[in-house]
Amino acid sequence: MSDQSASDLVSYEMDGHVAIITLNRPEVMNAMNKAVRKALRAAQTRAEHDDQVRVVVLTGSGRAFSSGTDLKESASFASEHGQFDNSIRDYKPLVDGIAKSDKIYIAAINGFAGGVALGLALGSDLAVMADDATIFSPFIGIGLVPDGGASWFYLHHLGYKRAFAAMAEGTRLDARTCLEAGMVNKVVPAGDLRMDAIAWAQSLAEKAPLALRSLKRIMREATHSTQEQTARLESEHQMIMANTDDSREGIMAFVQKRKPDFKGR
Repeated sequence: MSDQSASDLVSYEMDGHVAIITLNRPEVMNAMNKAVRKALRAAQTRAEHDDQVRVVVLTGSGRAFSSGTDLKESASFASEHGQFDNSIRDYKPLVDGIAKSDKIYIAAINGFAGGVALGLALGSDLAVMADDATIFSPFIGIGLVPDGGASWFYLHHLGYKRAFAAMAEGTRLDARTCLEAGMVNKVVPAGDLRMDAIAWAQSLAEKAPLALRSLKRIMREATHSTQEQTARLESEHQMIMANTDDSREGIMAFVQKRKPDFKGR
């Protein structure tokens, strides 16, 4: 690996076509204060504007992915200014930085993911979870409601009644439950999490990046579209992909029974 950022709060590394973004405030379980949010958004923007990056791995250092909002900072701000953090202003850009990105995001969920960090962990395109990790929606217990899109992710994976109960009661969901519910793709030993996530990212990075980008857009749209609308969108993207160098290379490699070399063109 190379090219490690100087940021103390969010590290940025490159490994081939894979960017690894790590929340790095382990002493407070990577709780996100204003400085962390700014550093994370900068890292997302850096990856988005780098044509060499095809897949992004998002994870946390220490014993947590992230516990969510730094409540101490938020409480101090609320005491001074009479208001709490603004979810739309402070966190939607981070969630959108994943959902609307041309890159594929893999969340490597270590230890604990809670609060608004659920929007990042469950909002990624793919997710690998450590076998000792848990996710947790604590909002109701502190007199708040979920944000970062957590309600949507819980609802679509668990169904209304199980999602409502898990959020109302603040249930900690273990890795096996998350896997069975489709919240994550894989559960791996905690010690293998980072290595496994990066290896998966590298494997995906070898595939046609333009086609992966289109697949992401189609799948994201399909969550709120009809079958007919999705089929039309597929057709539109297929016409574009069919005229790319990558498509020609992929078909030729298939005919010649060799591994394709995709350039993202």
